[in-house]
Amino acid sequence: MNRVPSIIACLSLLLLVAPILVVIAEEPKITVICTTSVLGSIVKDLAGERVKVIILASPSVCPAHYDVSPSDVEAVQKASLILYHGMEIWLERLVETSGTSATLLKVSGAWNTLEGAIEYYERVAEILEEYLNVDTSERLEKCVEGITSTAESLKKEAEARRVGDVKVICMVWQKPFVSWLGFEVIAEFAPPEKLSSSDVAELVEVGRSERAMLVISNLQSGIAHGKYIADNIGAIHVALTNFPDPEKGVFNLSHVFIHNAETLFRAIEEYNTKAEIRSLQRSLSTYRVLSYSLAAIALMEAVIITYLLAVRRK
Repeated sequence: MNRVPSIIACLSLLLLVAPILVVIAEEPKITVICTTSVLGSIVKDLAGERVKVIILASPSVCPAHYDVSPSDVEAVQKASLILYHGMEIWLERLVETSGTSATLLKVSGAWNTLEGAIEYYERVAEILEEYLNVDTSERLEKCVEGITSTAESLKKEAEARRVGDVKVICMVWQKPFVSWLGFEVIAEFAPPEKLSSSDVAELVEVGRSERAMLVISNLQSGIAHGKYIADNIGAIHVALTNFPDPEKGVFNLSHVFIHNAETLFRAIEEYNTKAEIRSLQRSLSTYRVLSYSLAAIALMEAVIITYLLAVRRK
């Protein structure tokens, strides 16, 4: 008989708690599709956990050549917002196939300089507030401060390393960052599909005549041409990235700046080390020739002295 009141009490408690559980239960997050990790990382930096971010193209490949998968169609169907750069020739068909009602917004321009990165953050912040009613003002301020501080620190180190004296040949999509950092870009080259054998031969000739120290490739565009040029002019080959890659510890544009700058600084050190080794080898070769010459002279002197002594004894 005592169990009935207990059951009633438990049911009453559940009825009281149920509304609280409904309030606590999180509503599904708004889905934002980003074609690249550049856009995706910015949305994450600005919106945090308030939205669900899905990045389509892998940071290891060029977004223009991305192969759409069936899971992308499903993701786009559920999206409220799609951010893209304008290079994604596959996006229009993906949107049509999915039948999505999401809003598409283009965020374009170079992002691998301080000014470009800040413009991207500000533009995405405007979009999130206007279309999703997500206030990002506080996070935006911190992001801009962080990027600016990172950029100033890298510029100071670049000046200390006198990168303005370093001549480089650079892939066109890395030129904005490399030039911004202060390197002297003596020539640039296009993506592989637009680069002819005569173009490569001309770059090799320029690199040799100008004594380029570094040849800089864009990782996502392929590195074969850059490596070939570097090998043929005695330069150091460097592959820089244009996209954040969390698997490599590169989470946003500030990290991209740091990663690329440190890669370039190490390449300068490598070139200088190899140049010093070559100089020592040349000196050693000179000393070796000199020692052989001195030995030959000494031998000739010994022969002459022996001959003269033999003549005098006669």
